[in-house]
Amino acid sequence: MDGIINNPFSGQEYIQYGKFTFKNETSKIYRVDPATVNVDEFVTLDTSIKSQTAAWKGYYSDIALFQSPVADVKKEVDAKTTAAINGFFDGTVSEDELADTFQTLAGQLSDACQEAGYPIPLQSKGVTQSLTETFYSGFRRKILEVAVQRSNQEGKQYIAGEMNAQRNWKYYNSDYYFRSEAAISAITDGLNKLAQGPAYGGFTIPDYKAEGLNLYYNYNTAFSNGFAVDEQFMLDPDAVPPENFQWFYQSGGDGTSKVIEADSLTIGHPDGTTEFIDYRPKSFDPTDYRTATTWAAYRDAQGNKHVVSTNFFYNFSKDDLRNVADLLNFTQGDPAQDSAVNRFLKNLQVYSQGYFSRFPQIKSFDCRI
Repeated sequence: MDGIINNPFSGQEYIQYGKFTFKNETSKIYRVDPATVNVDEFVTLDTSIKSQTAAWKGYYSDIALFQSPVADVKKEVDAKTTAAINGFFDGTVSEDELADTFQTLAGQLSDACQEAGYPIPLQSKGVTQSLTETFYSGFRRKILEVAVQRSNQEGKQYIAGEMNAQRNWKYYNSDYYFRSEAAISAITDGLNKLAQGPAYGGFTIPDYKAEGLNLYYNYNTAFSNGFAVDEQFMLDPDAVPPENFQWFYQSGGDGTSKVIEADSLTIGHPDGTTEFIDYRPKSFDPTDYRTATTWAAYRDAQGNKHVVSTNFFYNFSKDDLRNVADLLNFTQGDPAQDSAVNRFLKNLQVYSQGYFSRFPQIKSFDCRI
């Protein structure tokens, strides 16, 4: 066996790289006679950029960064990220400003990591791309998180009575879909400007939908995240809603144990006549677990608001799963606009609380969120 050849660090005990000092261990590298090697035992080493990027992602997770030497910078960057996103939804931050903020904060975190030598002082394409991809994904997730939080807060005003574990509700405002799409487009433009040069060769954005990352894909998947068994209000997450569209749904219940109640009573009298008494509820009651209500609204091109609503009832069978288009239908407005809204209503469904636990659907299970 020959010693290593062409060693540029021969005779040096330590090697200086920027402000970092490494011990020279190259003397331990040696050449092996190929005739003595069993190539059948070799395992293929995946050196692709995708593999390298995946290997370093764990170091850039929120948990890892908050325990790293750049924890203080991470906190500062997170605070600025949240402020910029909220400013965008408030209308005080433009798309260009959001894109610039994304690039600035990505650079701030990257510089801090390089200064601290985290996770390693020696930079590589895999390390660089892993940080950039992870930062972009986190920024994107935060956009969708803020959009859903704001929508939920807005929807609470329409809830009648006290919400409890016996009830469920959902509110959708298409403004948050379009606003979040604009925000994602802005930071993606910022990413494309940032990811230039040799270090970003082969860089790609993850396929969040294919990977089942609902909280990262779009507003629709974040709005009804299929990771939770009872969050299946949206059928096609790629369906684009009409502009200026709202939808609200709630079921009733007082939170107490369900008591079996008779729907009706038929009395047979001696004279042969019968009397029918209907005990079923006639309207929505926020304390009655059998009742539910839903409405939808949209504002047309002239600024006029159109609203349709209905009450309906559950019998706690498989029939409880309802398509919203079967409950609500617009017919009084412009035919083209009514048709567009009605098409989107077909993409929504409602069901009694715990429906998918009682009647589980056969589908693959994915723990990724």
